[in-house]
Amino acid sequence: MAIVAAMIDSREPAWVQRLAFGGAACSVIALDHGDVLATTDDGVLIAVERKTASDLLGSLADGRIWPQLAGMRKLTPWCYLVITGQLGPSAGGFTMTPRGPSKWTWASVSGALIQAQELGVIVVQASGDSDFEPTVMRLSGRDHSGTVQVKPPKAAAMLSAGEKLLCALPGVGLERAQAVMAHCGRACWALAFLTMLDSDEKVAGVGLGVKRKIRAALGLKDNERLWLRVEEGDDE
Repeated sequence: MAIVAAMIDSREPAWVQRLAFGGAACSVIALDHGDVLATTDDGVLIAVERKTASDLLGSLADGRIWPQLAGMRKLTPWCYLVITGQLGPSAGGFTMTPRGPSKWTWASVSGALIQAQELGVIVVQASGDSDFEPTVMRLSGRDHSGTVQVKPPKAAAMLSAGEKLLCALPGVGLERAQAVMAHCGRACWALAFLTMLDSDEKVAGVGLGVKRKIRAALGLKDNERLWLRVEEGDDE
C-alpha cells in the first residue's frame, strides 16, 4: 500500500512539513489530533503522533499525551505513536535519551507506553529524525485488508474540566473523580462534599482519610468548613 495524500500539522518543525511521503499530495494545516494523517490507496486513514524522547517525557509529565492519543483513536483504528531517537532503560533503571539518562524511571515510562497500546495506539520506534518518513511509509504500506480488528482492552475517555479539577486533589484518581461527579452533579458541589467530614452522604472509595487529605491540601483547619454560595446572574 502507498500513501496517496497526507496532512501534516502546521505546528511541526519545517523539516517535517517538507516531507513528501513518496510523492503523495501533501498539505500543511492545523490538526486537532496527530502530527500526520495519511490516506493510503486502499482507503485507510493512518494517524501518527511524532515524539522525540524529550517531548515524550514532557508530554507524560503534563498529561497532554493522553488527549492526543485518545483524539487520534476516535479518528481511526490505525493509530501510531512514533518515537524518534534513543529511548530505553539504563543499567540503573532510569530512562536513557539522546541527552543521556533522565530522572524518569524506566518502569514508569514503559508502563505509560503499555497504557498507550492498551488504548489502541501502537508504539513504534524510529532510529532518528531521518527515519521518521520511512517509518510512516512502512506503517502505511502494511496490508490492512486481511487484518482482524480487535478492540483494545481499555477504552479512551476524555476527562471533563470538573473531573480534571478533582483528579488534582490528593487521594482522588479518575474512578473516584467520576464517582463523585456522578453523585454531586457539579464540580462546585463535589468540592464541598469532599471537604465535609460530618456528611452522611457516601461515595465508594471516599472516606474520612481521603477527605482529611483534601482539607489539608486546601489549608482548611479542623474548625473550618468550606461553604459555596451560588447565585443566579442578573439578566438585565
